[in-house]
Amino acid sequence: MHDDLIARCRAGDRDAYYRIYKLYARAMYNVSFRITGRGADAEDALQDAFISAFKNLESYRADATFGAWLRRIVVNKSINVLKKRKHE
Repeated sequence: MHDDLIARCRAGDRDAYYRIYKLYARAMYNVSFRITGRGADAEDALQDAFISAFKNLESYRADATFGAWLRRIVVNKSINVLKKRKHE
C-alpha cells in the first residue's frame, strides 16, 4: 500500500519517515491507549514502537500490511509498558 514510502524510508529519506509517522500515529496511539489506559504511557509506547519499527524496517517483508506489522510492534511495546508499571 505504501511501498514507495517504505522504500524511501529504507533509503534514509527523512520526509518519508515523517509521512509514515503521520499516516499511522493517531491509529497506533489509539491501539496503545486501549492497552495501557494512560495517555502518557500510550505516547511512550508509541514512540518506542516507531523507533523500533524504523530501526528494523529491513525485517518488514510485506507478507502483511505495514499497518498490521506496526500494530504488532505497538501492542508489544504497550504490553511492555504495563509490565514495567506492574514492577514499579
